[in-house]
Amino acid sequence: EKAEALGVPAGPERSRLVRGESVTLADGRIVHPDDVLGEPVPGAKLVYVGDASRVDDLVEEARGADVLVVEATYLEAEADLARKYGHLTAAQAATLAREAQVRQLYLTHISRRYSEREVLAEAEPIFPHTVVAKDFDRVRVVKQQ
Repeated sequence: EKAEALGVPAGPERSRLVRGESVTLADGRIVHPDDVLGEPVPGAKLVYVGDASRVDDLVEEARGADVLVVEATYLEAEADLARKYGHLTAAQAATLAREAQVRQLYLTHISRRYSEREVLAEAEPIFPHTVVAKDFDRVRVVKQQ
């Protein structure tokens, strides 16, 4: 609306403004991004963590995520194997979710040696909003209000 009122034509000029670049109009006026853009509106935040082996350096990256998807290949009883092979336990993933204050945790890359029930039994006491993801699951990520 502001760009239109200032006479910025639709198309490349408006795209440049959105990218943070100033534009020069045909009449010589210069329009700066601050002239037409409002405050940034944060969108939904999805964080995906693959093979990690540790989470201490991931808390800030995941902070406030609407959805956190984390591999949880092992249970805590086999934490030594998790470390050895560069994976996380369900407890570590849940702890990351709790410390990062995310809304929903999806665990993936679960070893076939564990049942969904076992994985949830370890994760949910730490972070109640936990789901074990299944192949081809679809998740709608909605930003926090």
